[in-house]
Amino acid sequence: MYIPYGPDSFRGWGFVMQAKSERFELRLDSEILDKIDGWRSDQRDVPSRSEAVRRLVSAGLGRPEHTQLFHVTRFSVLCAAMTPGPKEKMSDAYAYAWQAGVYPEFNDTVRLHRPFAEQFDVPRDMVQELAKFLDDRWLKKEVPSFYEVEDYYDVRSGRGFWDRLKLVHTCRYMFLNGMFDEGCWDSLIVRGHHPTEASSIIRKFDRARDIFME
Repeated sequence: MYIPYGPDSFRGWGFVMQAKSERFELRLDSEILDKIDGWRSDQRDVPSRSEAVRRLVSAGLGRPEHTQLFHVTRFSVLCAAMTPGPKEKMSDAYAYAWQAGVYPEFNDTVRLHRPFAEQFDVPRDMVQELAKFLDDRWLKKEVPSFYEVEDYYDVRSGRGFWDRLKLVHTCRYMFLNGMFDEGCWDSLIVRGHHPTEASSIIRKFDRARDIFME
């Protein structure tokens, strides 16, 4: 089954009034600036350096009470996922997303994750970005191999947001959610063109084995 990715995925975005800010000057060395530039170039809207720093600081600090609530909610979701009962109560994809730290963007019928768009290791905007990239290539019948996805996001330089495990986890979430088709995933992890870790993308999800409490 293919879950379409389109304009409706961005409903709910809007502008809000922000509190008055204060001027604050900060000097950073070239290595850190390169990492910031790499991160912002991966964002859909390519923010300015100052805006990128603001977002990174906001995501890194967060509100302590919000972060604590996120972890409590995560623990509750994973406990529920491991409780015997009808599978329909919680999909494997949703349970895996909470386990792996991937924002479950494509599980709109559930609301528990919505207040925590930036608390997941892979936040909402990055899940959307990767899904759009794969969707565009899939529709053109040009699905890349996993190594090609790594090259696209310049993973090996370590300058951007994505790393190998984040890509694996996000792709596996989409696979478990029934997105795209078998041919897409076969192309992504074609023999000789993906690391060993990527083999887990299409592995059957076993809640007893794959869910664990840190």
